Amino acid sequence: MGHDQRFKEFLQAFLQDFLKLFYPNVEKRLDFGKIEFLDKEVFTNVADGSRREADVVAKLRSRKGLPEVVLVHVEVQARGARDVPARMFEYCALLWSRYRLPIFPIVVYLRGGSKGPANEEFRMELFGHEILRFRCQSVRLAGLDVEEYRKGSGPVGAALGALMNREHSRDLAKLRASLLLRVAESGLDEAREFLLVNLIETYFQLGADDLESYQELISRKEYRKVQDVELSWADKLLREGEEKGLEKGLEAGRLKGKRESVLRVLEAKFGVASTNTTAQVEAMGSEEELDVCLERVLKATSLEEAGLDSGL
Repeated sequence: MGHDQRFKEFLQAFLQDFLKLFYPNVEKRLDFGKIEFLDKEVFTNVADGSRREADVVAKLRSRKGLPEVVLVHVEVQARGARDVPARMFEYCALLWSRYRLPIFPIVVYLRGGSKGPANEEFRMELFGHEILRFRCQSVRLAGLDVEEYRKGSGPVGAALGALMNREHSRDLAKLRASLLLRVAESGLDEAREFLLVNLIETYFQLGADDLESYQELISRKEYRKVQDVELSWADKLLREGEEKGLEKGLEAGRLKGKRESVLRVLEAKFGVASTNTTAQVEAMGSEEELDVCLERVLKATSLEEAGLDSGL
């Protein structure tokens, strides 16, 4: 599963929390009791013949005044690009032509940029005259200081902290542990907790020295809940892998699912696995061997400590 798809799943589960964090004046005017996600909004009738698929489109009613149905449209971008405002205008125009409803458009940048919430615009001019001006909201997570969000913004703010700027954080091991602890102590149900832990595990990776400090830190009694949520996260990945295998009804399918889960945890902890590391995992021929490997990976501070070769 790609990083942007993981973030889309997060947005669908926590859209209200996300809006409350960055657009509180909008969130308080919307009724989330009857939210409807318009799944797979796909448009093929665009000028260049290409296919457009909106990331997250939610249909809601307003709380006060004359009840009004609105759409909240959120697009997830890995990084900024010059044509993003134009593409957001295309989505907005297509959604308007289909639903004829007011639209609140937001683009979320996962990497890059030096700003937090801001406006972006697309303008169309002809012969010195402005024909059209379209504005959308944007949130560049990497432009936000994680220290401002890790404590007072709830578990969602803590999880998003994994994508924020850490240059003012002196102890990265302690920061990562504190973000996970904030989620672990939130009281969320297992499914929603998993989505937040998944953000941190995916986007907050540590170097070798910091990882060693982190493993030592979470072995302490006060961070026991962090160990528990990480084990629960890894266990769910394994179960998802097994379910994929069971759908195929073959032992080979179950093994394939477990291998994918082990590689996913490796990626979250140590970055994208090398060809050699991937080959070692792919060569493991039993579920028991993969289970043991996963347990080592969770406790290890390096690939070598996990019993894997980091060579190319």
